[in-house]
Amino acid sequence: MRKRFLKLLGTGVAASALALTLAACGSGTDESVAADTDMATLDDLKGDKTVTIDFWHSFGDSVAAPLEDLIDEFEDEMKADGYNIAVKVTNKGGGYDGLRSAVNLGADSNSIPDVLVGYPDHFADYIKQDLILSLDTYVNSDDYGLEGVSSTENDFVTSYWNEVQMVVDGESHTVGIPFNKSTEIMCYNASMVDPILKTLGYGTTDTEGEVTWSNPTWEEVIAVSQYIVDNKDTLTYTYNNGTYEPSSDMKYPTYVDSESNFFITTSRQWGGDGYYTTVDESGAGTVTAWNSVTEAAQTYFLNEALTKKTIQLPGAGGTASYGSNYLAVNKAYISIGSTAGVKNNDSSAYFMKATTYPQKAGSENKAVIQQGTNLAILKKASTPAQRLLGWLLIKHLTDTDNQVTFSSQTGYIPVRKSARNSDDFQALLAAADPTSIDYIFNGAVAKGLIAALAEEEYFFTDTPFNGSSIVRDAVGVAMQDMYLYNKDYDTAMETFYNTCAKSRITCKKGA
Repeated sequence: MRKRFLKLLGTGVAASALALTLAACGSGTDESVAADTDMATLDDLKGDKTVTIDFWHSFGDSVAAPLEDLIDEFEDEMKADGYNIAVKVTNKGGGYDGLRSAVNLGADSNSIPDVLVGYPDHFADYIKQDLILSLDTYVNSDDYGLEGVSSTENDFVTSYWNEVQMVVDGESHTVGIPFNKSTEIMCYNASMVDPILKTLGYGTTDTEGEVTWSNPTWEEVIAVSQYIVDNKDTLTYTYNNGTYEPSSDMKYPTYVDSESNFFITTSRQWGGDGYYTTVDESGAGTVTAWNSVTEAAQTYFLNEALTKKTIQLPGAGGTASYGSNYLAVNKAYISIGSTAGVKNNDSSAYFMKATTYPQKAGSENKAVIQQGTNLAILKKASTPAQRLLGWLLIKHLTDTDNQVTFSSQTGYIPVRKSARNSDDFQALLAAADPTSIDYIFNGAVAKGLIAALAEEEYFFTDTPFNGSSIVRDAVGVAMQDMYLYNKDYDTAMETFYNTCAKSRITCKKGA
């Protein structure tokens, strides 16, 4: 560990600052530009005064704990090597959107962190406010550069790396480093569902009677859910010598966790490009979500899923935020959500399986959203020494070994190719086998990661723009209007567009 950490720091000699073309979007002063390009050296972290950085995140406890362990390790090793540093970690409430709001509100008073996590659309907001630091100088530094990234190679997964290349003043810059990536998959109570799959003829059954539900379609999910609805008074299953039956409070057998992801992904599945937003060469975005393609997708689900009480958003089932909460108490049997929460779907009351996100039957438009945050440095309130310290922390959190460690403890997908190809990560995936000695510890995470990697060929992301986070929030509200409050498609979309227009986001109703 010590040798790896010393390599991470680099040689420690002064780095020559590369000239950036990034200009200050807000002030445009010479002092602001100079501050952006200054780089400290390791010697600046050894003075009498402690160099302290604020790190903000918004993870739940299951993710915060392993993240903060890695940060503690970084801090301890830096101090052991004689650096007078400290990392102050703050968990901002309200999730990712709460974190973004806290930054936006604190920008004028400089009450903002030095390092933080965020989505690309959040970074677009920070670019607009001249808050975010271009990392090109650090990535390309001879002394402190990013291992595995050069003009001839890049160890980061291509789609993840492309996501943090964003336009600033007309030119592309690296404004963040990929950190925690996930996608959406489907988890289910196989003790209940597998016999139904056999009855309906779905999936494949091996010689020992084990069912594998690969590449499920929405039609299959709805049919399985309909079977549960129609037979809930007589259905039972056995697991570990216990007999279980559906709860009398079961309202829907299947829940989809993210409203906005559901709209965005199914729109892709139903129709191709231009379904949601378009971004022009200047980086300005136009909302195009109100069209015949998205109407066809949502009409299908409203008719086939909502009306027949087979699929819903978790808010309709009670107070739970996620479908996994209903699985645990026999109020649901299928949960569609993030790989980062896969462990929450596991239970001692049934055997959990994970598979790929459902697709539209017969469609060539396979799609599932790629999500997760990146690490960035904010420049407005930070000194060159704080920026260097923040950069070294980012390198620590994203190196190969730590990416495998973080993945095994959280279910997030490693952002580096070397991490995915490592022996340790392959051993983690092997824990999906119930006969594995590691199954009890990492079985659920391994199942989720295997499902995620199986659908990686049709991952997609949207190009962020200033205001795209507002659009994402607003389309989630539109889904709630339709699914929870019984509003028709046009009414929900009209409200959605009005919300966007209030934020001066261009909206276009398509054919």
